[in-house]
Amino acid sequence: MTNKTRLIRICLMVLMSSSFACAGFSEPEVPTSGEWQVWVDALHGLLAGLDLPDYLTAGEPKRGGEFDVNAYFTVLDHLSLESGYVLDYVVYFDGMGGAPVLYVRPEAQPAFATYQDYLAAGGEDKDCLWCRYLDYVHTDDTPEGYFQLTLLRILGDQFYLDWHANYNDALPVCTAEAIEGVLGNLDGEFYQEMSARDRSRARKLDVTPVVALEETQVKVSLVIFTKWGGFVRETYTFNRTFPHTVLDFAEEVLLEYDCGIMF
Repeated sequence: MTNKTRLIRICLMVLMSSSFACAGFSEPEVPTSGEWQVWVDALHGLLAGLDLPDYLTAGEPKRGGEFDVNAYFTVLDHLSLESGYVLDYVVYFDGMGGAPVLYVRPEAQPAFATYQDYLAAGGEDKDCLWCRYLDYVHTDDTPEGYFQLTLLRILGDQFYLDWHANYNDALPVCTAEAIEGVLGNLDGEFYQEMSARDRSRARKLDVTPVVALEETQVKVSLVIFTKWGGFVRETYTFNRTFPHTVLDFAEEVLLEYDCGIMF
C-alpha cells in the first residue's frame, strides 16, 4: 500500500467516524441470547397456569390472593416504577372473553374494586395518564433495561385471559433452544401441524435480539412467535428520556404460521 493510498484510507475512516458520532448513534448492542431468554422464561413462568377466577368474570372485586403484577419487578431487575406508585389492574369481561387492564395508582390510593369503578374514574379516556402504566416505568438506561421494558410491554397483560383474549399470545424467542420449544408445542394434535419445510426454515432463523442506544432514542428488535401469525421480528423505538414512550413500531413476518383455531 502506497503512502498516498494509506492517507486516503485514514481520512475516510476519520470522516466516517465523525459522521457516526455527529448523528448521535452508538454501536448496536448485541446481547447474549441465552441471557435474554432467561428473563423471557422467568417472566413467562410467572404467568403460566394462572386461571381467571369466576368471581372476577362476574364483575366482583378481587378477594386477595390473586396474581400481583408488581412481581414483574422481581424478574425485570433493570426496571422500576415511578416512586410513590404501585402497579395494579382490574379485569374486563364481556360475552367475548376477559383480560386484565393494568394501571398505576398512588400507594395511598385504594385499588379500584371493579372495571366499572375504573371507568368511572376516567379509565380509558384519551387524556388518562395513569391508564398508560408503561409511562410510569423507569429503565436504568442500559440495553438490558430497554429489552426488559419491551418484555413488559409484550407480556405484561398476558394473564387471566379468557376466550377471545387468548389471541394475545406473543412469546419472545431469543435462542435456537426457544425455537425448538415452540416447535415442540405444535404437535398436530391440538394445533395445525407445521410442515417439515417450515420447521427447517424456523430452525435457521436468526432470533438474536438487538438493542441500539442512540442519542435521544433506543431501538429494540426481537423475534416473537404467535400461533396466529408465526415468527415475527418486532422493532420498537423508545424515547430514551423518561417517560420511555414508543416513538415508532415496525414488524416483519419471518415465517408465517396459523394454528387453525378460531375462537
